[in-house]
Amino acid sequence: MKKVIILVFLVSSQLGLTQEKSKTYDEWIFKAGVNVVDSRGAREAINGIPFVNENAFGSLPLTFGIEKRINRIFGVNATSSVNNWEPFEGVIDGITVEERQQYFAFDVNGKVYFNELLNFGEGLSYLDFYGNAGAGYFEISEGTFTLNYGAGVSVWLSDRFGLDFNATVKNILGDIQSQYESSHFLYSFGVLIDLGLKKTKKESNKSEGIATIIKDSDSDGVPDDKDYCPRTSGLPSNFGCPLIDSDSDGVIDSADHCPQIKGDPSNNGCPIATAVNSETEKTETDRDGTDTDTQRKDVELIASKIKFESGNYNFKQDTYIHLQELVKILAKEPAETRFKIVGHTDSAGSYEANRRLSYMRASAVRNYLADSGISKDRIDIEGLGESNPIDDNLTTEGRARNRRVEVLILK
Repeated sequence: MKKVIILVFLVSSQLGLTQEKSKTYDEWIFKAGVNVVDSRGAREAINGIPFVNENAFGSLPLTFGIEKRINRIFGVNATSSVNNWEPFEGVIDGITVEERQQYFAFDVNGKVYFNELLNFGEGLSYLDFYGNAGAGYFEISEGTFTLNYGAGVSVWLSDRFGLDFNATVKNILGDIQSQYESSHFLYSFGVLIDLGLKKTKKESNKSEGIATIIKDSDSDGVPDDKDYCPRTSGLPSNFGCPLIDSDSDGVIDSADHCPQIKGDPSNNGCPIATAVNSETEKTETDRDGTDTDTQRKDVELIASKIKFESGNYNFKQDTYIHLQELVKILAKEPAETRFKIVGHTDSAGSYEANRRLSYMRASAVRNYLADSGISKDRIDIEGLGESNPIDDNLTTEGRARNRRVEVLILK
């Protein structure tokens, strides 16, 4: 039985790694796994976790649970566990049992996600660190109620599958009424499954057996749903868009150090200036550099025009011209200036999926800036998901405004 359980974990992990990361699911999470009951018989389990040499890991040590993620910080879950001690093998409270002793527990706990509450773990959106507390019941011989408190960590292998480890103290309420009902630790390890109760329109069509037609309007080998420029033939390596040369100087924008000024290919797309021109350009640069407030406002205005398709991190077609304007402004900043890009989403889908999606949107903008000549090392990114809307998510227009990025100049 134990070998079967281990095999289930390994298969579930592999399934999770193959899932697409752009799917959207509801906020209900199911857990299935195994448990270990620390049967030291400590009356006050809060005294700590010593070396565990007496525990229950019977023939069927199962744990099942369901969680509702209320928001980015809080959740609530209900969990049920079963285990057993075999006769003349199991030890409870230091006493070897002479008959098979069955263990049953049911707990309802609130959860606080510390990485969200304390805003740490940037770039580690696949990890959740949490504490849990609540009340429960367990029974070996007669049964008693408990006060619970503990902690755990979840590792998300994809938007839908993850792994979870939890350690919870079950501290009895009142005096011990039987030989075996004493405070103890309950450890659990299991597979997490986002139930996916709310599917996107595209996924619903697949589940109903509706054939999906791959459309490529511009015949460039990139399907329209992945083509950033579905009406213009481009290169697959450039997301279906043609390589842009805004100033028509023979140097594409991604390699052009002066993408808006026609220059010489031998000078990285910039004009070969005379000494007089160099002084003039230096004066203009200095003048631009002093007007910090104006630059910040310009960047804020341009960033508000960077728009994404719903449910993914693809730019809308009319966004590229604004990205080019953004590159032009940020390129004027001194080499030591750093920038920060913050991604946001609307409220469609689960909180976890939206947080990862907002991070990918910020990353998409950073990649565009890096391809345009701004060092990626100067750009920090953060994904806040749906937690900071600027408009009403109940309207189409409001959701469109909330799918956005902020670009900050850090002096």
